[in-house]
Amino acid sequence: MKQTVFYIGLTLIAISFIACVVSFYLLVLGLPTFLVGVILIFLSKQNIKTKLLTTLIPLILYVPSTFLFLYAYNYSTPKTILIPNNFEGNLRVVYEENCGRNYDKTDGVKTLTFPDNGILILNEDFDRHVNYNYYLVDELGNRTKISQILDFKDRIQKRPCVLVGGSGTIGQTIEANSTNPEEKDITYSDFYIYNKDTVDKNDFKSKQKFDSLTTAIVNQCRQK
Repeated sequence: MKQTVFYIGLTLIAISFIACVVSFYLLVLGLPTFLVGVILIFLSKQNIKTKLLTTLIPLILYVPSTFLFLYAYNYSTPKTILIPNNFEGNLRVVYEENCGRNYDKTDGVKTLTFPDNGILILNEDFDRHVNYNYYLVDELGNRTKISQILDFKDRIQKRPCVLVGGSGTIGQTIEANSTNPEEKDITYSDFYIYNKDTVDKNDFKSKQKFDSLTTAIVNQCRQK
C-alpha cells in the first residue's frame, strides 16, 4: 500500500511539473497537485534521501526547463500585440465571444489591436500561449517595440515594458441576444503595461472596477 502511495505521489509530481512548464497559467492547478504529490511521497516507505530527491529535483529543474521550453516555442511565429502609444495599466483579452472580432493579419502574422479602453473582445478560442511581440503605436501608426519582463521588480527600470498577468473567468454573466438567456462566463487573460510614470493599481478595488468594466463592455457587445 505504501509503495502504491509513492507511485501515485510521483505521478502527481510529474504531471504538475509538465503542466507548469508548458503553461504558467496552469500554476494555479499545478501547485496544489504538486503539494498533494509531495505529501503522498512523504507518507510512503521510501527512505528520506529518495523522498527529498523526488521532491527537490522538480523544483530545481523548473526554471531552466521553463526557459528551454519557451526558447523552443519561440521558433513558432509569435503573435503581434498593438497597444495605444500612451496606454498604461491593465490590458485584457476576452475570448470565445460570438460578438467579438477575429485576429487581424499583418503580413500573415496574427495581430491583436487593443482599443483605448484596454479591453479586446475576440471570437477566438482561449489562447494559453505567451509567444508575442509587443508594440506601442502612435497616431501615425508608427510602432515602437517594447520588451516583456518576467520579474515584477524590473518594471520601473525597463519601462516601457509588458508583464504577463493571469487568466480566469468572470462568472454569472447573462448572455444577451438570446431567446433563452443563460449564464455565460467571460474568459480572459491579462497583461500589464508599464509606460512612463505608471502607478501600480493591482489592488483588490482596482481589479473589481476593471472586472465590472469588462462585464459592462462584454454585455454591450453581446447585445449587438
